[in-house]
Amino acid sequence: MPSDDSVQTDEMSLKERLVRAADEEIRRQGTVSVSMATIAERAGVSRATAFRQLGGAQEMIVQVGLLRAERHIERALERSAGQGDIFSKMEDTMAYNARELPEDPVIVALMAQHSASARHPDILAVTSAVSEPLLRAGQDAGIIRTDVPLEDLLEFLIEQTFLAAEDPDRSDAAARLRFRRFVVPALRPQPAEGSPDAAQAELEQALATAADALATATRAARKLQQGSPGRVGS
Repeated sequence: MPSDDSVQTDEMSLKERLVRAADEEIRRQGTVSVSMATIAERAGVSRATAFRQLGGAQEMIVQVGLLRAERHIERALERSAGQGDIFSKMEDTMAYNARELPEDPVIVALMAQHSASARHPDILAVTSAVSEPLLRAGQDAGIIRTDVPLEDLLEFLIEQTFLAAEDPDRSDAAARLRFRRFVVPALRPQPAEGSPDAAQAELEQALATAADALATATRAARKLQQGSPGRVGS
């Protein structure tokens, strides 16, 4: 009778074969709307086995997305290694992901699930390979908050990465601006309510909001001027 370890190994290899079969079918058909029956046939197993191992179409998308994300993770780690401080590494990773992830239809389908994807244990595990060491180093250095569980910080980073990748403007500058404007303030240690630091933070936020509003109004005014017909003298 096979041991529990050998059974587990067989199950893991079968699941991996199914995930790779799904990946190949999606590449061949150019769509994420691949039937479980087709995947099962390619992997040489029954449809019932495919469902039992992959857990349905949504989980299949997650697993194929994780398989494809491996190369993104390797490149992100290589890129971040050449950056300076912790926030610079995280910013560069977000800019890279915002540009590259939407090029893959499977990852796009994965991002469309938003909160469910951000909380998926396998996605959190993959994200941890890049972000967790940086978050922990930042906490040890006192520049990243410790009053929020690390898993929640990881979920927040995933959600912000999805938002950056789904933004119509996926330029490097736009992704970096999102990181500096929304991500960094949320990750930094928060001052106690009523303290001078809290008042300063509120003032800085108000000034930033006012600056954004002024910039938006200026752009709108320029568009109106450009679209106005010339006046004819009387």
